[in-house]
Amino acid sequence: MTAPLKLSVVMSTYNRRDTLVSKSLPAIFAQDLPADEYEVIVIVDGSTDGTGAALRELHPSCALRIIEQPNRGLSAARNTAIGMARSDLVIFIDDDIICNPDVFRLHVEAHTGPDPVVVHGSLLLAPGNPDSILARANESWYRRYNCRLELQGGLKWPATTFLISNSSMLRSTLLACGGLDEDLPAKDDFELGLRLWKMGVRFQYLPAAVAFELSVKPSRSFLFRDGEAFGRSEVKLCRKHAVYRPCSDLLAGLGRTVWWKRFSRRSALQFPVSPSHLLMPPIWVCEKLCRLSVAQKAGLRLLEIGRRTEEFRAALKEAGSWEALQKEFGMRLPVLLYHHVGPPRPGTLSGLTVSPRKFEQQVRWLARRGYQGIRPADWLRWRQEGKGLPDKPVLLTFDDGYADLVEYALPILKRYGFGAAVYIVTGQLGGTNAWDEVRGSGTHRLMTAEQIRYWATQGIEFGAHSRTHADLTRLSVKELSEEVVGSGKDLESLLGSRVISFAYPYGFHNQAVDDCVRGAFDLAFIINDKDEGLNHLLIAPHLLRRTMVQTADSLVALACRVRWGWMPFENLRVRIGLRTRLKRAARFILGGKK
Repeated sequence: MTAPLKLSVVMSTYNRRDTLVSKSLPAIFAQDLPADEYEVIVIVDGSTDGTGAALRELHPSCALRIIEQPNRGLSAARNTAIGMARSDLVIFIDDDIICNPDVFRLHVEAHTGPDPVVVHGSLLLAPGNPDSILARANESWYRRYNCRLELQGGLKWPATTFLISNSSMLRSTLLACGGLDEDLPAKDDFELGLRLWKMGVRFQYLPAAVAFELSVKPSRSFLFRDGEAFGRSEVKLCRKHAVYRPCSDLLAGLGRTVWWKRFSRRSALQFPVSPSHLLMPPIWVCEKLCRLSVAQKAGLRLLEIGRRTEEFRAALKEAGSWEALQKEFGMRLPVLLYHHVGPPRPGTLSGLTVSPRKFEQQVRWLARRGYQGIRPADWLRWRQEGKGLPDKPVLLTFDDGYADLVEYALPILKRYGFGAAVYIVTGQLGGTNAWDEVRGSGTHRLMTAEQIRYWATQGIEFGAHSRTHADLTRLSVKELSEEVVGSGKDLESLLGSRVISFAYPYGFHNQAVDDCVRGAFDLAFIINDKDEGLNHLLIAPHLLRRTMVQTADSLVALACRVRWGWMPFENLRVRIGLRTRLKRAARFILGGKK
């Protein structure tokens, strides 16, 4: 009686006949899983080196199915094999991989639970490879990768790498998610993993299932061909998966690049001929001397520079232009913080009030220099989709929701076509700034529900600022939820739509506060001296930076705040003194030390 088929082995190959026939396939045929319990499907993807004929000469004990097709790429070849698989459990093995004899059995045994799971074994560089800089680099990378997986207990999506070779999963799961993306020239396995992770499929690391990669790729192919494929794929991945945008090792950091590096990078990337060609002679010399430590380090550094250059050039080509690449991934956002805009009131903390005349002067200055006021929702859309921002965005935020904003600040913003955000203490609607009054500060009326509803229709976005303006770091779990989640629900009930952003009262937060806010809002804003600066794709969405506009700020100070996200020189003593007084006042109100 024939044993049931337990595993289908999927392999695609292109012009690697000798490696495949003499090394990879013999290890597959020598597995300790009974030969009648697995099949091997080899897709010959347009090979011109006689691979198909060589494969037909083989007569292994297990079922071997050979499919020759025109060259369509790795993803298409894998999808062909998935469609032909006769077992519902599929394992992917590359044509340069040598498996330990127990790999297939360990994978089959790992799929015994009721829920679908992706099982991925460990990959190492095969011993006995020709000595080269690339081989040494790969050996080091695999070692670090496996160590990281063991330390963190497997993959941590979406920021980790997923390698499909030596990975197994149910065929039905693959078909349910649509298989591999044939539009991606590289990283199709990582993209598949992202989709499976979003579907809720569990990933299980199986370090005992060891496979070895043969180092058969020349440095030139790694640098130019792979560099182009990975650069194009990064752009496509970011466009397809918003959650991956801040994790892209290639693109997420564009927004934090200093201006002179931007200029030099732009020049190198737009040069008609790739400057990476100049690196090949010194890389060749380092290859010849790779037994020397200094040559290894120099060669690896040159390979990294060249590969990065090729990836960026490919990403630039995929985006369409340097400007388009920057607009999609490299935007930077200054966020200005105001409190009270209106006539000075007796007892108000010095520095919290900006006069209407000065405020209009500042908005007019911004508008004349091409800045456009956006809302938090615009920044969120850009983070998720890479579009929707003007060339020079600025976000004006107003904490506490003083009623004077209705008479002075908001009409000015409307006149100049600026969006903005106002953060409301929802337990005091139409009331006064009770958190300041308890220590003798001047009284300010706060916006009413009617005023909030009206200005929400005029381009102003409203966010939560807690219910009572409490120090959230001192609250119990229940009290914290009431202040944070409750304030969001209050506003949602008032406005009839979900509230997406939050501002931490006094700027105080800790891990518990961050976790609570992250669970309730898409964005959140902090304010303190050490965290001022511009926002970009790498800045955590729940720790967005702001810089506080001071009473005495000149237009030079404003220019510094929108250019760098902070004001380095002017009014430094006043600025430090105000922050100190604010913190002392907050601690005094909330029962802390004076």
